[in-house]
Amino acid sequence: MPRLDLGNPYDYYVQVLIDTGLYSTYTEVVKDALRQHMDSHTESKRIALFHAAIAEGEADIQAGRVAPYSPALIDRLTAEVLEGE
Repeated sequence: MPRLDLGNPYDYYVQVLIDTGLYSTYTEVVKDALRQHMDSHTESKRIALFHAAIAEGEADIQAGRVAPYSPALIDRLTAEVLEGE
């Protein structure tokens, strides 16, 4: 397995994490950092999708593609979703 050389200040920081007992090995530090990055990236994508959905809804409102709320509307939309499953 190749040795990962991050250089300073990163190598020093990793060593401090190991010396303080937070991690046992260099590999543990790198794996945890990658896991956190992947989780953060996933969350960023979810937020971007959420913002896109809001923008799409706002565009629909501006274009007049809306229907007034009613219990019948909710029943119809629910039925459409359930049919699509």
